[in-house]
Amino acid sequence: MSDQKVRPFFLAALVAGILLAAALWYLYRHRRPFTQNAFLYANTRAVTALVPGYLETIHVVDNQKVKKGDPLITIYREPYRLAMESLRHQLDAEDAAIQSLDEKIRAAQSAFAQLEFELKNLRYLDDKAEIMAGEEVVSQSYAEQKKRARQGGEAALDAQRHTIEALRFERKQLVATRQSIARQLDSAKINYQQTIAYALADGTVTNVSIAPGAYCTAGETLFGFVDTRTWFVQANFPESELSEIRPGMVAKVWLWQYPERVLRGVVTAIHFSAERRASASTGLPSVAKENEWFLLPQRFPVQIELTDPPADLVLHAGASAYVELDCETHQLRQFFWQLFLW
Repeated sequence: MSDQKVRPFFLAALVAGILLAAALWYLYRHRRPFTQNAFLYANTRAVTALVPGYLETIHVVDNQKVKKGDPLITIYREPYRLAMESLRHQLDAEDAAIQSLDEKIRAAQSAFAQLEFELKNLRYLDDKAEIMAGEEVVSQSYAEQKKRARQGGEAALDAQRHTIEALRFERKQLVATRQSIARQLDSAKINYQQTIAYALADGTVTNVSIAPGAYCTAGETLFGFVDTRTWFVQANFPESELSEIRPGMVAKVWLWQYPERVLRGVVTAIHFSAERRASASTGLPSVAKENEWFLLPQRFPVQIELTDPPADLVLHAGASAYVELDCETHQLRQFFWQLFLW
């Protein structure tokens, strides 16, 4: 066989061998669920002013690492301190009013006891006068006088009883007012404490681009906080591989920033759904036109928690990643299933 005939055969065999080797490498490399559509993230929260007021101090700078309990911002505190002082004075005034009323109640009770003693004497004199009037020892007018004195004593005792009851009701009102002021003082103390916002966990502050002096409303976002205690990866896997993925599976993670390092993780959650429906402005359903030859499978987010993030690496939320899971993909089954549906 001449060289001219052998050469094309050799080239074809070489190309076929390269394609076969590439296919085998691809199958080997993707024998487990693998995706490049992944990124690193951590729990984040907005650092906000907890109470309204002027921003007095910013205790951190952009990208600063902080520990749990470190101060982040301070809102001007003097108005909140004065509010507490005012409520404390009101509380002292209510305590003094209650003490004064207690003294009035004790005085009224002493007067009641005196009237009660006097009434006993008036009743005795009335009873004796009635007996003596029946025996004509004293005049009838004298007996009537003693009876009226007894009735007056009873009325005075009853009036004093109502006075004591009124004072007791007044005391209840003062006590209720005092309790209300005490609750207001508790709330004022909380507001005073919240003039300083502290870090709720170890983390890093980011996007600090404000200056002291601005007026802040409660809940207004000032900058961001990244909780660096725990790191996660969101890996978006095609639905053709989703049936094999389970929580608890071991994952290998490569970050684009550190391609030579392999990070370990574990699947913690598989998201239940992905939004695909849409509606036109007319209210009718909108159906997207898709390529009939290459209909790509839907991807679903899989959450992976890094089990032991290396302390020597600087991790950035949003960094791109590769992810491989420790389970089979059944590529041939998926290939032929899709092939016969075309």
